[in-house]
Amino acid sequence: MYDGIIFDMDGTLWDSRAAIVDCWNEVFEKSGLNRKITIDELTGYMGLPMDEIAESIFPDKKYDEVRDVFDQCFAEENDYLREHGGILYPGLEDTLKKLYKKFDLFIVSNCQSGYIEAFLEHHGLSQYFKDIECYGNNELQKADNIALVVKRNNLCNPVYVGDIEKDALAAKEAGVSFIFAEYGFGNVREYDGIIHKFTDLGRIGENK
Repeated sequence: MYDGIIFDMDGTLWDSRAAIVDCWNEVFEKSGLNRKITIDELTGYMGLPMDEIAESIFPDKKYDEVRDVFDQCFAEENDYLREHGGILYPGLEDTLKKLYKKFDLFIVSNCQSGYIEAFLEHHGLSQYFKDIECYGNNELQKADNIALVVKRNNLCNPVYVGDIEKDALAAKEAGVSFIFAEYGFGNVREYDGIIHKFTDLGRIGENK
């Protein structure tokens, strides 16, 4: 049985796309960039490291050329989400309470520094998670950050829960099992388990 559950953020724990789009488009306009993104476009970028997202939105520029703009985007985004939050998937806190009694819980995301903290702070969920890590803290890829969390928490048989193919590949590279959150933003071909809604994870706790 698993000794820890590591969660992806976007498409797994919550949906913050509308807030992100509004914040980014406002910064782009203030920066004089003739670019607007939509929720549908952003969905295709969810789960990517920040530099890949920036270069996808501005394919004619290197990340270093727009880093300052995206630093502003991320700062505005974090401030907004810390105050207003995002859309939690139904039954999320009740399910976390249930899992917390049986497992150590973690978050690993490709997001910027402060994003996970904004989620935890606004929604009052910090007490359920033992450790978090993200790309913005160390510029490591998701597989490396999963492995880092596994190592520093002495996990022997953890599982990663995510919603896109890159999550599944990162879990495989890190040597951990993978549960596909089918309700999220992507599609996955190979997985060790599947959930159709977040509350389905409660069955893991029941079987332990």
